[in-house]
Amino acid sequence: MFFQSASKVKKDIISENKFDSYGQLQTIVDTLLRREVPSPSGMHQLLYHANLRLEQFRIAYSYHREHIALTSAIGLFHKEAYEETFKYFNQLQLLIDAYISLNIEENRQQINHRLSFKEHFIEELSKEIIEFNNHYTLPFLEEKFWHAIKEDIMPILAELR
Repeated sequence: MFFQSASKVKKDIISENKFDSYGQLQTIVDTLLRREVPSPSGMHQLLYHANLRLEQFRIAYSYHREHIALTSAIGLFHKEAYEETFKYFNQLQLLIDAYISLNIEENRQQINHRLSFKEHFIEELSKEIIEFNNHYTLPFLEEKFWHAIKEDIMPILAELR
């Protein structure tokens, strides 16, 4: 009897917490990471594939960095490719770090406190994602939408580090 009431209380707390900033941010980060790194279900496989993607980015930006030359068009291409690849590397690293820290339940209260000033913004992004998923959108607009969400969420994730 006690176990049943304790598990009911725990379920109520969990469902109640899904609507706090921590839960909303956790959902957004999970969605973004799964879009960036398609992998079979499971947290460990997702992190494994994400780390493989990080290594691919690291190799790519190292290659482009070695071939930067400001005197030719191809050298300028390598400069631009290096900057873009390095940016994606850093964003993916930030998503992975946030994903890990947002899956440690003991951090919920501390992270909610740290996010208190961003609570309204996180809630708006969460609503935007829900509304977006309920409508059909052209593929190129869908990609732009997720890019905009990622650009908006990155400063918040950087504050969590």
